[in-house]
Amino acid sequence: MPLYELFCIAAHNPSSPVYLRQLVEGLAKQIHVNGGVVRDLKNMGVGVSLAQRVRRNQQYHTRGDYFTMLFDTSPKMLKQMNEQLNRDPLVVKWTLLKKGDKLSTLVPSNPFSIHFKDSPGPQL
Repeated sequence: MPLYELFCIAAHNPSSPVYLRQLVEGLAKQIHVNGGVVRDLKNMGVGVSLAQRVRRNQQYHTRGDYFTMLFDTSPKMLKQMNEQLNRDPLVVKWTLLKKGDKLSTLVPSNPFSIHFKDSPGPQL
C-alpha cells in the first residue's frame, strides 16, 4: 500500500475541541476499517490565523486548526476519504500527498552501514 500524507485545516471552534477530535478519529477509523495503518498524527496548531480569508460552506473562515496525518492505504480508499473530506462541514481545506510506493523510495540506503566480507556491498 502506498504511503500518503494528509494536511488538513479544520474550522476553529473556540469553545470546544470535540469536533476536531471527532474529525481526526473518524478519519483514522475509516483508514483502519479499510485495512490501512495510521503512521503519524501531528497537531500543527489550534486557532491559528489563516494566511487569507477562506470561504467554505457559505461561511468565511479566518482561523483554523491544522493537523497532518501520515498513513498507508489503498488508492480506492483514498477516493472515499477525499469524498468524506469534501462533505464534512468542518473541513476548510485539505491536501493529500503521495509520499511513495515502496520502502526503498521512502528510506534512503546508508552507505556507511556494516557489511560482512561474504555479502556484496559498497566498498569504502
